[in-house]
Amino acid sequence: MENNSTNKNILVVLAHPDDESYGMGGTLAKFADLGAQIVLICATRGEAGIQGIEPERAGQIRERELKQAAENLNIRLFFLDYLDGTLSQLETKIFAQQLSIWIATVEPGLIITFGPDGVSGHPDHIAVSKAVNWAVEHYFPNINLLYLAASEATKLGCGVTETIHHSRHLISVDISDFKLAKVKAIQSHKSQNKELTGIPESELEKIACFENFSIANMSEGQKETLKWFKEKAK
Repeated sequence: MENNSTNKNILVVLAHPDDESYGMGGTLAKFADLGAQIVLICATRGEAGIQGIEPERAGQIRERELKQAAENLNIRLFFLDYLDGTLSQLETKIFAQQLSIWIATVEPGLIITFGPDGVSGHPDHIAVSKAVNWAVEHYFPNINLLYLAASEATKLGCGVTETIHHSRHLISVDISDFKLAKVKAIQSHKSQNKELTGIPESELEKIACFENFSIANMSEGQKETLKWFKEKAK
């Protein structure tokens, strides 16, 4: 029997539109289907992400794409209004304090973000990781924190497959039944998607069956939430 104390609010903090779809789209769709209330905070609108298009226009395009992806994944979406490529210039404490307002509002049992290496090494990813970790360490040590771990699932987005995390701290989420939602989310990012261009049903074999996450912080106060996530990941 499922424990009624399980906090199913999940806060996802990422840097750019499409970060949510490539590496963890199946997981987000799966846990939304399981009743989790998932809120995505995207720090930028990906203004630097479309070659040959000026940043403001690119940001508008990618904002629309992310809104469509969020609908496909059945998650809520909010932007922080920072400019793409500037996050590493922010003071970590100040960035973390802004994120803390969102954490306090959402009251998640679980936060998902990048690990210290940002998976791909992108400075914006690393800056987000630092800020989330600072907020959890200083203000919310009672919340479970997961990092997106490099795996076959991250190969499409950034070409990274090697994982450096210890297996005992790794959670592999079986997304076999949610590949279609993931493909549709990826295809929402038309300005970025170069791999999955066919009809969604024809692209499923290109999607890995598992998405991996490493446990960065295990909260005794929210242990039922982490236990629930691990059980449902199978």
